[in-house]
Amino acid sequence: MKNNLVALSIFFLGLCIVIGSWVISSGLGVKANVSRIQSVQQHQLLTQSELVNYLGISKEAIQKLTELPDDVDTTSGLPYIKIGEKFYYPKSAIDKWLLNVDLTTITINK
Repeated sequence: MKNNLVALSIFFLGLCIVIGSWVISSGLGVKANVSRIQSVQQHQLLTQSELVNYLGISKEAIQKLTELPDDVDTTSGLPYIKIGEKFYYPKSAIDKWLLNVDLTTITINK
């Protein structure tokens, strides 16, 4: 009787180890898939509406910063790429611009 109880205990211990390993591996797989999906969704060129959300300023302010007049002696305009009629903003260039823009003051008149 005692031998049967020991064998049954070892069987249940092994079963618990297998189930625990399966639960842990399933949880790790979900996190890996989520990080892959997030890295795919983080593209490098932002549209104007995405830039509005990223910077937290209005669409009009972004348009004015993009279209600084040529007579203004500043390099603080937003970096952009124009493809056809659409403007795209490189995320890494925007981040660099944000770090350097505090050295200059930009006044946007309405």
